[in-house]
Amino acid sequence: MEPAGFTVVLCRHGATLRAAVDTPFLGLDVGNSRLSAAIVSRDGHLLALARADTPPQARAALDPLVSLAEGTIAEHGTRPAAVGIGFGGPVDLKAGRVRASFLSSGWEGLALGEIVAQRLGLPAFLANDADAGGLAEAMFGAGQGAASMLYVNVGTGIGGAVLLGGRLHTGATSSAGEIGHFVVVPGGPRCECGKRGCAQALSSGTAIARRAGGLLDAGDDRSALRQITRAELSGWDVGRAALQGDVVARRAIDEAAWWLGIAVANAVHLLDPERVVIGGGVAELGEAWLRPVRASYRSHIFGPATDTPIVAAALGYDAGVIGAAALAMSEQGARSAP
Repeated sequence: MEPAGFTVVLCRHGATLRAAVDTPFLGLDVGNSRLSAAIVSRDGHLLALARADTPPQARAALDPLVSLAEGTIAEHGTRPAAVGIGFGGPVDLKAGRVRASFLSSGWEGLALGEIVAQRLGLPAFLANDADAGGLAEAMFGAGQGAASMLYVNVGTGIGGAVLLGGRLHTGATSSAGEIGHFVVVPGGPRCECGKRGCAQALSSGTAIARRAGGLLDAGDDRSALRQITRAELSGWDVGRAALQGDVVARRAIDEAAWWLGIAVANAVHLLDPERVVIGGGVAELGEAWLRPVRASYRSHIFGPATDTPIVAAALGYDAGVIGAAALAMSEQGARSAP
């Protein structure tokens, strides 16, 4: 029997053993609540994975992030070829620098790519976490086989990614795909970015919890959500209640889905992608979320794009960290295209 990780090669002088495992890549996902590090194979499989809570301040998060990465490398026992970093906010791809974080503090202007490269001694590549997630879905998930794709990630906030010609399109200023900041209701609820009426302020998990709280305050409907204090009420709570038939929760979910459908329709009018993939924590509601998103989309779209498929992401919560590694693969030429 061949040892694990090796293959027999027949040659003129007999059988020899040759390592057959390609050098993997390291992915780091810097979320608002969770840090993730993973060793990922070139075909998108997780070989080692570790997570930790994100400290509230950026400077306090750097040491835990590096330690998480080093521990994951040690656990797998193979030094990766490069590291990709997905960050939960706008970044400058060329400079490897964080532009802003709307949901946590202290990251603005931080040269995260350079810091990680120096600390780990590896080539490092930085992207927005939604770009990373979209790249993962395009290469290994629900977007496989599509020449163009729009990815929308709906969680605490809303991000997006654009894949054109099978490659991640980030735009002239690294800002392509920011569908969460499409203004769909001028003068609407204030968004974390400072504007009003953004899709993120209306359709994110945070917005869903806020809307459910408002509905509870405005009416006397019986709802299981009344057992949860407003300060503790989350989008996850609302989603779970909606799946159980709670009327208030269902209304909050349907309204959020309606606004997102408008944002998706606007993006498709411009991009005309072959496929729309929706991921993130809210998308884990499945058809209870996707069905009203599709209904709104079809009410606001024009022409043949009415039939553009809108499908659920396939990689779940791991899309971000797999996508970070996929970013490094693409930049290093391990995968020339999704």
